[in-house]
Parts: sequence; C-alpha cells; structure tokens
Amino acid sequence: MTRIYQWTTLDDEIALDAIIVGIGGTSMEMLMAGLSYVEPTGSIYWSAWMGPDGQIVDAGGEMGPWLVTDALKRAEELRAQFGFPRVVVTMEERGIWRDEWGTLADREGYD
Repeated sequence: MTRIYQWTTLDDEIALDAIIVGIGGTSMEMLMAGLSYVEPTGSIYWSAWMGPDGQIVDAGGEMGPWLVTDALKRAEELRAQFGFPRVVVTMEERGIWRDEWGTLADREGYD
C-alpha cells in the first residue's frame, strides 16, 4: 500500500501530531549557482506528545543522514511505537521528491 504524505516547504510549519521526515539535498537554486548535486537525505524528528495510551514522549529525533526510503520506514516504526497518527514530510522544494518514496498529497500543508 502506498502512503500519501502531507508535506510542506515552509520551515515554520510544524505538525505537533506527527513524526516529521525532513528531506534535504541540492535545490535547483543551488545547482544554478554552480554547486554540485548531492543525493537527497532525510532526518527524523518529532514534538513532545502524549500517545493514546497516555504515554508521554519527549521531543526528539534521529538525525541522519538517512537514505530517504530508510528515513520514511523508520518514521513509520516510530509513529507506531509512540502512537502518533501520521508521518509528514518537510523539504526545501517540491521538486526534490521522488515517486519511488511514496505519494505526496495534492496540496501543500499539514492541515
């Protein structure tokens, strides 16, 4: 089953009820400035949370660099472990996303 991920390119947008996978790499602007291409990588983080069973989870993360597929897989494991309802994605630009990682929601934003 392909997951559909809500996503944003706004650094200030935070999903308090989600495991967040941040994806970074070389943006189009960086390439146009003459920088070398760097494969996208991911990092995983979350806000403090009280799970459905009353478990309190401190804010935290598992910094990468992770291969994006591995980061998304690990985020799903953490979502289930801590009781978060979803995994969301943040990235500098929409164009960095690859279809083999999954499907992004049609509209940008966590709501």
